[in-house]
Parts: sequence; structure tokens; C-alpha cells
Amino acid sequence: MKRFALFTAGLGILVAGIVLQPGAAQGQAGKSSGLRLSLVGIAVSDYPKSQAFYERVMGFPAAFKFSSPDGTRTNTFFQMSRNTFLEMQQATADVRPGLTHAHFVVDDLSATLARLRQAGLPAAPQNGPPANAVTEAGYSQNIYVKNANVYDPNGIRLELNELVPESLMKKAADSWTAAQDTRGLTLNVVGIGVKDPPQSATFYQRLIGFRVAFTFGPADPQRTNVYYQTSRDTFLEMQPAGGNIPAGMTHFHLLTSDLDAAIARLRQAGLAAAAGNAPGTIGQAVTVSPGAHVKNVNVFDPDGIRLELNEYIPESLPKKAVDSWQ
Repeated sequence: MKRFALFTAGLGILVAGIVLQPGAAQGQAGKSSGLRLSLVGIAVSDYPKSQAFYERVMGFPAAFKFSSPDGTRTNTFFQMSRNTFLEMQQATADVRPGLTHAHFVVDDLSATLARLRQAGLPAAPQNGPPANAVTEAGYSQNIYVKNANVYDPNGIRLELNELVPESLMKKAADSWTAAQDTRGLTLNVVGIGVKDPPQSATFYQRLIGFRVAFTFGPADPQRTNVYYQTSRDTFLEMQPAGGNIPAGMTHFHLLTSDLDAAIARLRQAGLAAAAGNAPGTIGQAVTVSPGAHVKNVNVFDPDGIRLELNEYIPESLPKKAVDSWQ
């Protein structure tokens, strides 16, 4: 009962499917966490095949890349919009194909880490798998960012980045032009499955400071889907693991202002339509999700990673959360 109380306290006055009023949302989690979703990382089984999919079919240009010291492994950063990226690496014996991590940009890494530690997030252990912990600040010699890793209770890695002047992501964003934004697809949601929803709710709400935007599904906290608003335009969707939802990162959403046009472009680029979840295909029909109320269709990459394409309509719950952001 105590763990249940922690979860419901975070939800406050929420009723499934109802967006918090602006004042309630602001008060529920205090000020903005200062973390802005900027990147999803994936591991792939066939690098050339996936590179062709993301660059030629999805239309994402390669912004930059780096290789391991021995030259056996390359990480490619595809730029999805001015400020959002997809990082692709080769799967290995230790890294299976699928979603691997997410990046969140912060303005001041030192201040963010101090806040997280003050909130009670312990240091990551030296040995053993990290969970519910934060690492010390470091500096990436590959993409030139000040960074640290936060691990949620399921071991999901959230990399915090401060984009210093030499940061490759900052340089790519600064050089982005309107003419490049022909795809109109922007990263706006990362989805996760969690083994213990009350424990993860405590982590994301009380420690990280994400605001609950809305929920949907059964009122039972062990079965409710929760949308956390990580910034004005980005979200983290938390689902209870079980059945066909594994613990860990599950999918991500790309937002478009014209879903029909995006689908037409992808089909023209050679993406076949399929009714199932076959790798390298797009769904046959556009639907309106019963939970978040967005027009959507699923795209599956060559490894079966799910990319949900979304278009907001007036009744979309994420749109209402964006419009009420303060």
C-alpha cells in the first residue's frame, strides 16, 4: 500500500485520459526539469541496410559520425530535425539490436547533477549493473559534450548532455537550414516499459522532476500508461511491462504536421505497406489512438524497431499539454 500511495500522490487529481490543468501540472512536479529530449540511440544488426533505411527511405541526413579506435565500429548520427537526432551503432555480443538509450540536453550539467543528488539520486556503483543512479560528469571525446548518465530503476540509460561550443550536435543544429527540413519529422516521444510502475513513477516524478501531462488506461497504477512532459514539446511515455511490452525502451514517436503527406513520401521512397509488424514496412491504415488521441501509423525499421508517426488533431492530449505548458 505504501508504494501505491507514492504513485497516486504523483498523479494528484488525474483521471485516466484527462489532462491536468496548467496550474495543477505546474504544481504537481514543480518547475521544469530542464531536460529536453534530443536523441534516441539504436543498435542494428545490418549496418549498411539500416543506414540505407534511415538515410534514403526516412530521409534523415547523416550529420556526423565517429569510429572506435580500432576502426571496427562506427556510430552515425542522423539529424531528424534542427535539434533532434538518431544515433546508430552496430549491435554486438553485449548490445543487442534495438533501442539503447536517450539523450536529454541540459543548460548546466553541474547544476542538474547537484539537483538530482539533492533529490536523493545516489552515485552509480563501481561494479555491477547500475539502476536508480547517476554517474559523475565527464566529457565525450567523440561528440564533444559535457555529459553524465542517469539510470532508471530498469537500468534504462538517459544521457544528460550540455552542448558546449565545440559540440558536434550544437554545430549541426546551428548549421541547419529551413531548406533541409523537408521531411517535417521531429522526435517528440520516447516510450519505455517498466517492471515496477510505482517505483518508476517515484524516479521520474520525484527524482528527475518530470511533470505528469496525462494518463490513459485502467485506473490501476500497475496498468496505467503515463505521459511525462519532459519539455514543452517532448514526452516520455511509461507503460507497465508485461505481455508484448518488454522492460526497457520500447519505441519512439516522430511528430509531423501532415501525416498523409509523410506516408505518401515514405511509400514513394519504397517503404512497403503491411498489416503486421514486419521489419522494414509501414502500417496499411492511419488510426486515431484511443489513449493519446493522435492520428498515427507505425513504421518498423529493418530490425523491427517501432517508429510511431504522429499528427496532432484538436483533441490530441499531447497537443493540449503543449498548449498549456507554462
